[in-house]
Amino acid sequence: MEEQKLLDLLQKQPEKALEQIMKQYMGLCYTIVKNRLADFSQQEIEECVSDVFVDIFNGRKHISLEKGSLKTYICVIARRKAGQRYKTLVEKQFLSLTEELPIPKNEYEQMENRSLLLQCIAELGEPDSHIFMMKYYFGYSTKMIAQKFQLKENTVDKKIQRGLKKLKKALEGGVYYG
Repeated sequence: MEEQKLLDLLQKQPEKALEQIMKQYMGLCYTIVKNRLADFSQQEIEECVSDVFVDIFNGRKHISLEKGSLKTYICVIARRKAGQRYKTLVEKQFLSLTEELPIPKNEYEQMENRSLLLQCIAELGEPDSHIFMMKYYFGYSTKMIAQKFQLKENTVDKKIQRGLKKLKKALEGGVYYG
């Protein structure tokens, strides 16, 4: 369907127009979101794609072909939503272990904290300690770590999740907790 007709229909019959827009642009939107959220679950990708179309529906009064094509508008919304979701998921996934410790008063305390953290990571054993270092120190993606260790991505995620719990528990028992 032609973009101007889709926009007119979006103003008059939004539900019907959205259905048509989804038929026409779902693949494009899905590809954009999947490329950005490749390290996360299928469910996260699908929720983000749904959010894109909800934004299109909610912002239907602000869409104008004078600013660009509908396809371009959808691509921009998909990129923004995927970027926001990525940021949220990374922040949620990354438990800042140093937040658990008080702010060091001097350089010696910083060295002690690093040493304690590295010791706790080493105590996780192999391959968990290497997975942690690759993820949080070197910034490798879950996908890259899974390929390196020949594991499934969800296995790597579970190892990280369990390791974070172990580290938190080990650090809570340390001298910095009162």
